[in-house]
Amino acid sequence: MLMQMSRAKVILLAVLVASAPIIAGCLESFGSNSRPTASFSVAETGTLKAGMLLHFNAQASDPDGDDLTYAWEFGDGDIGQDNPVTHTYSISGDFTVKLSVSDGEFETTSELSLTIFPADAQEPTAAIATSKMNNCDDDDPPASGTYILVWLCDDMEDTDRDYDPSTTVTLDASGSQAGGSEAWLTEWKWDLNMNLDSDGDGNKANDVDAEGETYQWAVPAGEWRVQVTVYDDQGMSSSEDSWVYVNARATWTTIEIGRNNSADNPTEEFTFPLTYDLENSHKINRVKSRLVYPKEDPGIGIDLANHMDMYTYNDTDEDIRDTTATADESRTDSDCSDDDRCLSMTSSTGDFRDFCSGGPTPSGTCLGDTWTIIVQNDEQHNAEITELRIELVYK
Repeated sequence: MLMQMSRAKVILLAVLVASAPIIAGCLESFGSNSRPTASFSVAETGTLKAGMLLHFNAQASDPDGDDLTYAWEFGDGDIGQDNPVTHTYSISGDFTVKLSVSDGEFETTSELSLTIFPADAQEPTAAIATSKMNNCDDDDPPASGTYILVWLCDDMEDTDRDYDPSTTVTLDASGSQAGGSEAWLTEWKWDLNMNLDSDGDGNKANDVDAEGETYQWAVPAGEWRVQVTVYDDQGMSSSEDSWVYVNARATWTTIEIGRNNSADNPTEEFTFPLTYDLENSHKINRVKSRLVYPKEDPGIGIDLANHMDMYTYNDTDEDIRDTTATADESRTDSDCSDDDRCLSMTSSTGDFRDFCSGGPTPSGTCLGDTWTIIVQNDEQHNAEITELRIELVYK
């Protein structure tokens, strides 16, 4: 009997010991307190040297809203307790920075490895070759500013009414240099949109979208801020960024347009893509359309006066802008012949913010929207469009 009781006690004790971690975990799970989250980053990028003042910033939160304390270990014997915090390494080497965040009951840690180079280390120099094309009228680009500017000048077929411009831009970092005479570059890494976190890790600054000293980049019309980071054989790095702008113009010529009655089609439609993304700094500057048509159309024994108008519609078919208020005598410009009427219509920032698919808000957003220019014949006879241009200008 005593032996059976002892055996039962042993079994009970074993069950209690085995269950202890589970019970502790359950108590933590069902308790009112949860662990804080913690991560951190260093503001400085590229080659970090001894003697540099580095800025560390913790991104920490507590689900329960508890006050948090911060404990930093910089790997060289120094510590810190503030957030944000600064630190200077006096010597070169590899260091592991450790952050511990506590809510008074639970503690969460995060680590980051840093390589600190000597104070006199000669880091490489990154460089992106810039180029600026003349526009479709062969006008020179602005002399000021350093960026890449490309113009697409497309003559469209009469049957092709959907303009979807694209091209290949050469990104060239061959002008980058290693820091010392005995050093050499080993890697060229490109971030093709500095305003987008393409790898989804929460950091827009560390994306690698392409590699190579030069890169052939297929893009539509638009604007992007790109960056190249070069690395040398010692592991040192340097970065350079540049804006890339791709403007585009489509031109249609000699298009017949029906008369304005119930039997014929008095309109012709032309579509184009529009991107206006204020949050990610991808913003079209303006869309300019220009219509040229004869003042008069030859008739039987008498010339017939022509009158046409343009209308801009957004992705949801709202009438954004039109030329109906422009009198005939005002339908001219410096390039207009005496025998023609020349109409211009421009949409800019206000239209994009108010009538993008995300508008009307200060941050209205057009992402992959399709807008339409409609030319309408307002007269009761067939006529001819001499020329229609649609120009997408990002820079």
